[in-house]
Amino acid sequence: MPSTSIKNVPGNGLLGEPLAPWTYACTELHDLEYEKLFLSRWQFVGHCSEIPNPGDYLTQDIGRDNIIVMRDKVDDLRAFLNVCRHRASRLLEGSGNCGNNVQCPYHGWTYGLDGTLKGVPQQKNFPSFDRACYGLHKVELEVFHGLLFVRVKGNGESVVQQFAHTAHYFEKYDVSNYVRIANPREEIWDINWKVIWDNYLENYHIPLGHPGLNRLVRENDEYDELTSGVSYGVFVMNEKRSKVSEERQYQDALHYADHRVPDDLKGRWIQFGFSPNLGIDLYPEMLDLFQIVPLEVDRTLVRTSLYGHQNPTAEEVELRRLNRMINDPINEEDRKLCLRVQKGLRSYAYQPGPLSSQESCVFNFHELIRAQIPVTKLKNKPAFGSITAENAKLVDRY
Repeated sequence: MPSTSIKNVPGNGLLGEPLAPWTYACTELHDLEYEKLFLSRWQFVGHCSEIPNPGDYLTQDIGRDNIIVMRDKVDDLRAFLNVCRHRASRLLEGSGNCGNNVQCPYHGWTYGLDGTLKGVPQQKNFPSFDRACYGLHKVELEVFHGLLFVRVKGNGESVVQQFAHTAHYFEKYDVSNYVRIANPREEIWDINWKVIWDNYLENYHIPLGHPGLNRLVRENDEYDELTSGVSYGVFVMNEKRSKVSEERQYQDALHYADHRVPDDLKGRWIQFGFSPNLGIDLYPEMLDLFQIVPLEVDRTLVRTSLYGHQNPTAEEVELRRLNRMINDPINEEDRKLCLRVQKGLRSYAYQPGPLSSQESCVFNFHELIRAQIPVTKLKNKPAFGSITAENAKLVDRY
């Protein structure tokens, strides 16, 4: 069944409590989060246009695991864990074309583009060895309007089902025909990943935290939150011209570079949150994907990827340039805001205050975490070394 709307939060109109502070600073919980929220949920890895030919591949870190997505000889896309079945060597790096085979650089085990083990040097030294049992570990792959998503373990709703009735935006923007227009930008933030994602999901901080964005756009009443963890909202360009040069130029140029989108989307930015870690911004001139990857309990990789139409007009090229001039500083503003929260969460006796109606996405994200990892429902941190066991007890109880 596709996801349903939950934008009207339950209860008496008041939002429930956010996660307890201890959940943002616990290594043992961090390991549970990686298993339940990253390996078991869909992760973005790229766009199908990046691997158009047989043998083309791309690799992507989703945490301590790395994924290969490649196109095989019959033009099918396949995904595998990027690890040799012999001694765990990483097989491929970055992106490129591997020809007809993937060969491990350590001992030379060779795999076909379909993941089967084709060759083992000196196989006589492996008595009773059955190559059929040692193919690459397959990973679930789904193409959603050209965007590639993988899920390492578990099952549940497809990406299409999770986006439900909001997916039409991707069709209207023609995302299937996009190509990568810039190399991904990656930064390490010394911040727990949930602090960063909490910040992405709410716009309450925009007037003070992002004065440029506040000058440029405003929210309208088009929004929704789905049970799957998908949320979206629409920003509309302010009619009042900004006093800041690049913002004013963007406002003016937008009217000459939005010819690819239908009338109902002109002058609009569509923002999606795909919990637990992917932000999707649809602009008339391009697509911006904001992805966070947990490295340690207080270290997070922040990756930004940009896609757009091939052969853009001169106006679209200029609009993309202005967009990056406007939005690149916003990421730095967010980093500084999140770092303040990271420091404050460890303050003695801090307990979270109430959530505003503008923070309902944060509340629903925390509910998603509590559903997947029930130990996060506890206000006080369990004893050291007992979190996994306590969580298992609560899973059985609920």
